[in-house]
Amino acid sequence: MRLTVLGASATYPRPGEACNGYLLQEKDTYLILDFGNGCMSFLARALDFARISAVAISHLHVDHFADLYPLFYALRFHPERPWGLPLYAPDGALEVLGRLLGEESRTFLPRVFSHRVISPGCGFEVGGMRLSFYPARHNVEAYHFRVEGGNWSVAYSGDTAYHDGLLDAARGADLFLCEATMPRAYEKEASIGHLTSRQAGEAARLAGAAELILVHIWPAFDRRVIVREAEEEFGGPVRAARQDMRLSLGE
Repeated sequence: MRLTVLGASATYPRPGEACNGYLLQEKDTYLILDFGNGCMSFLARALDFARISAVAISHLHVDHFADLYPLFYALRFHPERPWGLPLYAPDGALEVLGRLLGEESRTFLPRVFSHRVISPGCGFEVGGMRLSFYPARHNVEAYHFRVEGGNWSVAYSGDTAYHDGLLDAARGADLFLCEATMPRAYEKEASIGHLTSRQAGEAARLAGAAELILVHIWPAFDRRVIVREAEEEFGGPVRAARQDMRLSLGE
């Protein structure tokens, strides 16, 4: 499996980067986890958008789904009409997307995207990947993802406050993509629905993850400080996600 970081900034992108999006490739299967503002442009460096197998959206905040709009238009007006793209997202996702579209465009949404509603404990097969969902703790309906292949596993926190369900999603994962929105000094502020660097490291340690990749770091904070604080808690390999970072598992 190969993973490409399409973006990893929290809320708004750092210069030259994008918000949250992660492309997983297993043979001819291409699965995208979140697709925030700026991701579409970086996806073009890695893949023809018409080859996407499915997109999974953790929750309906702009920095996690905004580039579904350019993807929608690219697919809608594609001469070969590669419509019916599976979109795994919370209930009401197409209604939310449709609020910024004209009446005619709204009629195309359920044709371009085949919405599969996600819920706690449900799972789907995407090619050779198994995609599972765990409820997160955020200020809207939100989910952790776990993706498993034949000999690898990836967990993705999405946005969440610290809770035991996060550990269930990341249990024994080969790679844990975990938000670390703020440094440890901001634990009170983060408690409304985010994790600090310390909490990300603790979650990875208690879940027994093999490697920790920190995502969703607020652009105002120094990624080096975030990484150092997570390392102190985790004790294993920690890196901050970088734009266009590419990783391999199970090879």
